[in-house]
Amino acid sequence: MINISAEQGLRGTPVEIGVAAAVSQLPIVRGLAETLVLLSDFTLDEVADVRLAVDEVCSTLIGLAAPDTTLQCRFSVGDTDLIVRVRGIAALEGLPDERSFGWHVLRTLTDEVQATQDPFDQVASGYPTIVEFRRARGKA
Repeated sequence: MINISAEQGLRGTPVEIGVAAAVSQLPIVRGLAETLVLLSDFTLDEVADVRLAVDEVCSTLIGLAAPDTTLQCRFSVGDTDLIVRVRGIAALEGLPDERSFGWHVLRTLTDEVQATQDPFDQVASGYPTIVEFRRARGKA
């Protein structure tokens, strides 16, 4: 049996995945997020919170996505926290609604969350949009 833990090199090395901006891809991203936080010594409650937060971020960006685009997800495990950055291409200008129930859920489950959007990108045929959140380990 192999025991892989964050102490063996997971911390400090970002893990990235690119998936189609489609609901059918959510289980892949959720599964990766869950595996990373489990291997990084987060509690089971923290694992559930991160999984739900990742699902909410990806679902939001999928809802905004231009046709035939991808989500780029980056997970960075630090000594005391996890930073998740999800980038997609929005079809229309405008950030996710920070007054929505989903954004409220994100604020509740994470320690910090922010969204940014770049101007229209001709090559990408849309607006590059990023949602990033931080979740501390050991948060009560």
